[in-house]
Parts: sequence; C-alpha cells; structure tokens
Amino acid sequence: MTASPRVTLSRRRFLSLTGALAAGGLALGATGLWPRWALAEPALARRLLRLGRDIYPHESIEDRYYLASLSPLLEEQRDAVATGLDDLDRRARAAHGSDYAGIEDDAEREVLLQEIQHTPFFAQVKGNLLMGIYNNPDLWPLFGYGGSSWEQGGYRHRGFDATPDWL
Repeated sequence: MTASPRVTLSRRRFLSLTGALAAGGLALGATGLWPRWALAEPALARRLLRLGRDIYPHESIEDRYYLASLSPLLEEQRDAVATGLDDLDRRARAAHGSDYAGIEDDAEREVLLQEIQHTPFFAQVKGNLLMGIYNNPDLWPLFGYGGSSWEQGGYRHRGFDATPDWL
C-alpha cells in the first residue's frame, strides 16, 4: 500500500490562486452575469436577494436573475430601497432578534412580509421582480411558457386545448 503524496501549498501558490478567484469574480461583474452594484454592495445584494426569493420563490432560478430584476430600482431609488430594507430589518430585530435575512424560518419571514405588503417599498420590489422574472424570455422555459404565439398565428392551431406540463 502506497501513501498518497503530500500536497503543500506555498504562500506564492495561495496568493496566485486567490488572485485568480478575485479576477474571476471581477470578470463575472464585467460580463454582466452579476450586476455591478451587487459586487460593490454585497450586504445590500444579500438582503435584497433574500427578500426577492421570499416574494417569488423559485429554486430553479439563479440569483443573478433576481438581482438583475432589481437593478433598475436601485439605480433610480437606491436610498428608498435601503430605507425599506432598514425598516424590514428593524421589524425583524424587534420580533426575532435578527435581521430579516438572518431569520431561518420561512413562515416567520412571511409574517414580516405580510406586515409591509401594502407599503410603496414592497410594491416597488414586487413589481420589479414580477417584470424581471416573468417577462424574461430566458426564464420562460422554466415555467413551461413557449412565448408569444401571435407571430405563429395564435394558439388555436398550436395546442390551445392541450394541458401544459406544469399543471
């Protein structure tokens, strides 16, 4: 039985690997896979991502689609979004002793969302997510939607009476 060779990691190799990982992260931001604001403000991105995933929970949708949906809102109303998130965190700390994103139980976060569901902040976030997720042709296959049928003559001769897979 032979012993496996011992792998050592020199300081130089460690720095080169971590540098490559950092460069890869910057490249993702530069190519548009991650919004630049999310790289610049990771705490804000984490908080908004938790909120977005609670409003429209889809495990199969990547985080970048949620964050991209909220980018226009942050460009136009960054301070209002930060204030809305601070209010949500304040409510969460008062009820659970933790920030909203730190609450593990889905039902507890849902109760907090029900408290703010009629606020302009919630309406803005929900509206941006609605259009950003459900009006995104890249995501339509995940929902079983084939897109507009108007260009092909409508649904009448294209399975109008067929039951979709997702029902």
